[in-house]
Amino acid sequence: RGFVKKVEEELLREGRILTPSEIQQNKAGLVGPGSRSFDEIDSAILLFLYLEEPSRSLRSYVDWLEIFTGTTTSRNTVSRFFLRTFPNRGGFCRPNLVPFDKFHPKNIERAFEFLDIISKIDPARIKFGDEKHLKGDAIFNRKVRRNPITGEVPEMIVTSDFRNRYNLTGFCSVNPMTTKYAVWCSLHECINDADQFHLELEYAIHSGFFRGGDVLVLDNAAVHTGKENSVLQDYLWEKYAIFLLFLPARAPEWNPMEQVWKSLVQRLRELPVNKCREVAKETGPHLSAYAAIEIISGITYEEVKQFYRGSGLVPQD
Repeated sequence: RGFVKKVEEELLREGRILTPSEIQQNKAGLVGPGSRSFDEIDSAILLFLYLEEPSRSLRSYVDWLEIFTGTTTSRNTVSRFFLRTFPNRGGFCRPNLVPFDKFHPKNIERAFEFLDIISKIDPARIKFGDEKHLKGDAIFNRKVRRNPITGEVPEMIVTSDFRNRYNLTGFCSVNPMTTKYAVWCSLHECINDADQFHLELEYAIHSGFFRGGDVLVLDNAAVHTGKENSVLQDYLWEKYAIFLLFLPARAPEWNPMEQVWKSLVQRLRELPVNKCREVAKETGPHLSAYAAIEIISGITYEEVKQFYRGSGLVPQD
């Protein structure tokens, strides 16, 4: 019915059906059916369908819109609606996977307890820690444009270390009075187990990154709680006066170090490939490792502050 109504309005106004080019030139007037534009009811139905099931296919939108309003449209028009109508482009993207047990009553209770504790601590005293696996091909893990003439996908010449694997242990802070760097990071090729984490933490403490009265926030991974680390809370408090606080289960979004790692991966992919090959002649078979340390060393306190704010645990200025 909506589509027919638009055709009738166009015939009454123009005396004929407008061509797509005429519609493009006269956007201020009534829009012709060539654009398959949606009225307020159509738009409301599309949004309702989206909220009901964000992974819905374009064909499903087309079918249900015709059932609800009688509007006949195409999948391309529905796609343009989500991409161009709103402040943010509503394109398909990989969803945030949320484990079901995150909403278990006990986990929710622990989350509220954590928020109550963390809200009473000076952000300058809070330091977060985490680990990450880094592959040697991280610099070259990017898309290339297909040759528009031949249709071939170009090859990418990589360095000999692209199969290497490294482990990163990092801690971040927003207190510039602590050390020169906002992120303390160690890179190694050892297995990232509880013993190795304990060793890296000791290195960070003795480097001056941590001070008495600091609060270290970690997740509940086995490397933080296994073996000797089962008594890590008591050990840190009794020996260094550092209070250890664990994140609630299934809450990585509250750890700013996750944003540090995300920033690292993005910047590795932005490095010019040709320049990387030249640098590899000097660094040898560990290009990604050298590049990662250099990038992390360049992360500023202001950037880490943004990561803290993005976690939702630190109020906006």
